[in-house]
Amino acid sequence: MLEISTAGTPFERGRQQGAACCERALPWLRRSLARLAQLRGSSTTEDAVKGQLSEIRRWRDHAAQVDADGMEECRGLAAGLGVDEEAYFAVQFLPLLTSPRRCSTVAFRDMTGRPVLGKTDDIAHHEIGMNVLEMARPDRGYRHASFHFAGSALTVAGMNECGLAIAMTGIPGPTLDQPGLPEPFALRAVLPRCGNVREALDWLGKFTINYYGVSLMLGDADGALALVEKNGAGMARLPEQDGVLMHTNHILDPDLAARSPAQSEPVLTNGRRRLSNAHGQLRTLPRTEEGMRRLYSNRNADGAIWQAGEDGLHTDFALVLVPSEKRFTVWTDCPDQAAGRIVDL
Repeated sequence: MLEISTAGTPFERGRQQGAACCERALPWLRRSLARLAQLRGSSTTEDAVKGQLSEIRRWRDHAAQVDADGMEECRGLAAGLGVDEEAYFAVQFLPLLTSPRRCSTVAFRDMTGRPVLGKTDDIAHHEIGMNVLEMARPDRGYRHASFHFAGSALTVAGMNECGLAIAMTGIPGPTLDQPGLPEPFALRAVLPRCGNVREALDWLGKFTINYYGVSLMLGDADGALALVEKNGAGMARLPEQDGVLMHTNHILDPDLAARSPAQSEPVLTNGRRRLSNAHGQLRTLPRTEEGMRRLYSNRNADGAIWQAGEDGLHTDFALVLVPSEKRFTVWTDCPDQAAGRIVDL
């Protein structure tokens, strides 16, 4: 996994990341633009972007009303990658080009009461290796480490200097043509601006997610732990089951599920199998970091947690976060086959 360091204003950090990620990000950007041209029946990608300018600008303006810094970071990314801003925003924000994340998140408290959080990031085969670890020192806000696609301002997991840890999965949600943030841009601002679970929940409650949705696992250095689901239909906090919080891409709160689109197949069945398997594994695995590592190494045929092509999903990395120690471990190969990279904040 590529590791990068950024510092300064949102624009400066974006430009630094873009320059560092060109080799990984530009082929992905070009493939996405080619898909846009194909969908629009345009002869060139430039014509395709021009044909979508009003929609691109509308979604960009929707996001800027909630997270202006995020849009500045995206401008910096376009500059660092050396691409046209409108083309960059087309790939990042047009709903027809976005690719929701399929992941497994788990959290519990160990014997001392410390929260331990885990996550996999499950993506398509051609996306393997696209995730990067960014060590960020923003000019305003908390120093933090975040995981996201190369050349993007997305955040799918991470931890900040206060010990706030987050890990997300994607869930279905309505598309709303109104001010708000698409999944998972909704999480970009959490780590720099929030010092604990309570502050993160307050931030999430202040805006609309206008495309798809997220479930978010949160833990902090003071021992707080939470799991929420949020999309354009609302936000729900989920209760612990036998001391465990867990999510695998389908909405678990019954009221929110009733107001939301259903998860598509085969992700729905795949997620239900992962959820059932993980619950079964945790009946016997120790509630420790080692237990979490073993869970994320699981390759059971019925509900593999580390996925290797099941229903077209491939695990790009697994992560175990310990907020009380401001430390996490990341694996880019199945954790029972490789040593993890330990990062202290």
